[in-house]
Amino acid sequence: MKLISTVVAALFCAHSYAGSLPLTPHLYVQGNAHMQVQPDQAVIRVAITQKSKALPEAKTTVDDIMANAIAIAKSHHIRVDDIHAEQLNVYRQTRYNRTTNQEEFEGFRVSRTLTLTLKKLEDYPVLLQKLVDAGINEFNNTQFEVSNRSTLMKDLNKAAIKDAKLAAKELASDFEVKLDGLYSVSFSPMETPRTPYARAESMKLMDASSGNVEQAYNTGALTLNAKVYAVYTIDN
Repeated sequence: MKLISTVVAALFCAHSYAGSLPLTPHLYVQGNAHMQVQPDQAVIRVAITQKSKALPEAKTTVDDIMANAIAIAKSHHIRVDDIHAEQLNVYRQTRYNRTTNQEEFEGFRVSRTLTLTLKKLEDYPVLLQKLVDAGINEFNNTQFEVSNRSTLMKDLNKAAIKDAKLAAKELASDFEVKLDGLYSVSFSPMETPRTPYARAESMKLMDASSGNVEQAYNTGALTLNAKVYAVYTIDN
């Protein structure tokens, strides 16, 4: 994965737009960092829906298909903790008859949803086909993720902080002023009407891989982002 950072910054004088900014001359900088990673796990959400006027028959069909789907998941080494089968949902369906002006019973709609966390992405297409063959008839969505996201975000935050420091030094040098000290830091933007200053160059901080998925299902890269905002007072 490639980690690239860019930075935007703005120079402000004594007048502040928000209480979080000092009344003395200061620099307001933003450090950005982002990395592209290949996902190494997938959260798959599927369901089985059956319609029938006989509720016991529909329930039995749905439960049997769900049991087969869970067995298939286990055969692909999905842990029990990563298999979540929801309880049975039953809806009574009716249709309005305009001729008789009455609601007519059409049957019961019985459904169950299943959420799986697949750690071997190379099994993804095969697993989907097996679920279809088992009778699963709804595929809600699949979310591709990285299992070590929290660790990566910690690294990104550190990179964004480093980038903000570099921005403050660069901007202070351009305006021939000296940094006096750090006034405040936030991971949310501070309200200001000013247009940010953007550094001309970005810096590459690391080149690594989040997981071994060379033969995995082609999911495309994910982009993780981190931002930090800092205010430095200046001595001019």
